[in-house]
Amino acid sequence: MRYKDSSEKKTEWDVSAIYEEHWAALFKQMMRILLDEDEAADVVQQTFLDLLEMKEKIPEIKSIKSFLFIMSRNIAFKKLRRNLANATYLDFYAGQYKEESPILEEWIVFKELNQVLEIEIDKLPPKMKEVFILSRNYDMSYIEIARKLNISDKTVKKQISNAIKILRLKVDKEYQPLLLALIITDILF
Repeated sequence: MRYKDSSEKKTEWDVSAIYEEHWAALFKQMMRILLDEDEAADVVQQTFLDLLEMKEKIPEIKSIKSFLFIMSRNIAFKKLRRNLANATYLDFYAGQYKEESPILEEWIVFKELNQVLEIEIDKLPPKMKEVFILSRNYDMSYIEIARKLNISDKTVKKQISNAIKILRLKVDKEYQPLLLALIITDILF
């Protein structure tokens, strides 16, 4: 990570240096998801705007690269969900892949799993659901969630662990590997 003043330990982060270092890789990854240069650039720009808004939290981030990729991925998936509701975009995305494309098949499975997960998350006990959503949708750390809800970080960890166990039991066997990949990605990054 780069600091504005490298002689001090935790000074203000140079967001422009982070931008220069990671923009191209984020853009390339977003192109794989969105298939449109303008939309991919918009997502990357939004990612850095969001990062700028939370600038004071940057020193707490363990891996800025992973954090940026997760933020941009989440923004891209939200944009893609909105786009797929529009028939014009649906035709565009369908036209980008051959009928037997494994990427398209993975996307369909992912979309189905996401719908199943949303239904099952809504069924979680209220406190567990709140903790899980703060972790999954808002990329908050255990400590951030604990502070926000005025509970211990161990309680947060236990609630998320229990939520994962419940969700594993509710998801069909065919979705289990994808569910584990999604959960591991969310936990590790």
